[in-house]
Amino acid sequence: MVADSVAEAGHMAGRHAARVLRDAVAARGTARVLFASAPSQEQLLEELRTADVPWAQVEAFHVDEYIGIDPQAPQAFGRWLATRLFDHVPVDARLIDPSADPSAEAARYADLLRVGPLDLACLGIGVNGHLAFNEPYHWLVDDTVAVREIVLDELSRQQQVDDDCFASLDEVPTSALTVTVPQLLSAATVVVTATGAHKAAAIAGALDPGVKASVPASALQMHDDATLYLDPAAASTPATAEAGSR
Repeated sequence: MVADSVAEAGHMAGRHAARVLRDAVAARGTARVLFASAPSQEQLLEELRTADVPWAQVEAFHVDEYIGIDPQAPQAFGRWLATRLFDHVPVDARLIDPSADPSAEAARYADLLRVGPLDLACLGIGVNGHLAFNEPYHWLVDDTVAVREIVLDELSRQQQVDDDCFASLDEVPTSALTVTVPQLLSAATVVVTATGAHKAAAIAGALDPGVKASVPASALQMHDDATLYLDPAAASTPATAEAGSR
């Protein structure tokens, strides 16, 4: 779905997410949701902060976290989500601990995710087509592990600098824990928000028919209830987007 602006794309996605959470609580008494942490999610989270959602019945997770970062650092994804949503609503937020042993933490978080069904995943798409931190060629469509330790692609790390999260590439951590693609797509509904001309090539790759190892986001094609919310720049062809960004 192509919105008129970046803000409208995010708010539309937020309204969609709120409906899913309300419906899950109405049907089952609880809801479980995964959140991505990225600038593309700002308006979605803003919408959710004031939405009519029974947050006390919602259990929230995040999709990835840097290994070794201070949990209170503003770049830590759990902290980023807390400042934008978790600190403002009475949600049960289950965060990845970046200071823990990575193998043990991956296993702990996988166990938490698998306690029950996931109703919703709110995701973005990276400039290299990553989904969470599942990097090109380093993900499995049939992965049996729910959370993995991964080495970050340099493009993913550079994106963090370009998004003004870090001052230089040297400051960006080189590894992270990520929820794997099959676990992400186990959510009953997937709401994806991607904006900006710099995402156009990744969006085109994700939508080009066929699941491709080079574009993890192409796995979204396998989901029966996945909706993409884009602004015009992200929805344009890569050549058009490149010209428009000059």
